Amino acid sequence: MMRRRMAFSKSAVVAFLCLFVVPTKQHVVRDGQAGFGRPNPANFRDTLNNNNNNKMDLDDWNEIFAEEYRQMVDQQENQDDDGDEDVFSGKLSVVDDWPLDDPKTGEVVGLAADRIGNLHVFHRADRKWKPDSFDENDSYVHQSSGPIALPTLFTLNATNGAVIEKWGENLFYLPHGLHLDSEGNFWMTDVAMHQVFKFEPGKRQPSLTLGKAFEPGRSNGDVERFCQPTDIAVTSSGDFYVADGYCLSRVLKFDRNGNHLSSFGVEDFQIPHSLALAEDLDVLCVADRENMRVLCYNAGIRDPSKLGEPEREYTDEIMGRIYAIAYSQSDGVLYGVTGPTGILIPQGFTIDLKDDAHYKTDIIAYWSPDDKGFDDPHALAVGSGGEAIYVGEINPENIWKFEKEEEDQ
Repeated sequence: MMRRRMAFSKSAVVAFLCLFVVPTKQHVVRDGQAGFGRPNPANFRDTLNNNNNNKMDLDDWNEIFAEEYRQMVDQQENQDDDGDEDVFSGKLSVVDDWPLDDPKTGEVVGLAADRIGNLHVFHRADRKWKPDSFDENDSYVHQSSGPIALPTLFTLNATNGAVIEKWGENLFYLPHGLHLDSEGNFWMTDVAMHQVFKFEPGKRQPSLTLGKAFEPGRSNGDVERFCQPTDIAVTSSGDFYVADGYCLSRVLKFDRNGNHLSSFGVEDFQIPHSLALAEDLDVLCVADRENMRVLCYNAGIRDPSKLGEPEREYTDEIMGRIYAIAYSQSDGVLYGVTGPTGILIPQGFTIDLKDDAHYKTDIIAYWSPDDKGFDDPHALAVGSGGEAIYVGEINPENIWKFEKEEEDQ
């Protein structure tokens, strides 16, 4: 179900409460239950009427969320303590003084780590996505400005964050998603061009391009065009999935040559903003951003006939709008980050995707820099071996490195 969205002024709090649904406890739908669909509309009017004739103020709501947060922390501290083995708590700690020097990126929109641990950063350099960047037909209005002249891809050393390489100049108009596959190919989306690109290692021109440049798709049935595609996920065989997008609602699957295989999740989402493929579980998870939930589907790898079957839904009262997710196979967990959502604090979360018996809840931890929250996170990546986790922000243009906290359960 959708979660609370509130603004900071008292009048705006009341206005927002009348538009969104009453939250419930942490909820998971599993194993081929009925399709997800859109959350049912509801509102807060009954709640408000029962709270001193709509006179609840921001302090009241802060106390409600504080109590919810305390209960969540109590749950985390009371995970199953059977056995003496070390169990990952799901919590992450920020690595201080990383990067040592500011890499001077623009808005950080995509992150991906390679096999040797280096971090690749997709950013917008000196360009911004503004309210007037697109017209009412979802067409980019600044095409005459040309592609971004500065490098939009940085490679950072995992140890100290030093910039190793820069490229991607004069290629992209408005970067968004980044994925690095098992063969070292780079996959990117450009929301202005409504396209998906594949770059082979060391190449500076795409070997595969999907979508029609600057032509937004107008329906979920159009498989030749996208409409502001957001992200890509690639299987070890080379087949890949595209989340589409800001102005459509679907996930498309293609073979390694770019031939359309199937589409699913149609109309399930309000902005499918990020993808995470758990190939060992045959599951593809989608960050359903505006509905503030993670939806996981059968990836159709073992049995193509099951592609797109709903498997799991994760949501929580304090989750907020989900901007990015990433899977760590070494720990069987799904990481995510939430962005600005009213008075909810932007933060990271960790989900037990493998149903590990050590955990009593599916959402096992929340985390952020020194537990103080993020500003505007947009991208997430898991380093080689799952020991490092990276978060990129749009404003300010921060890149954070985290390490796992181990604790004896």
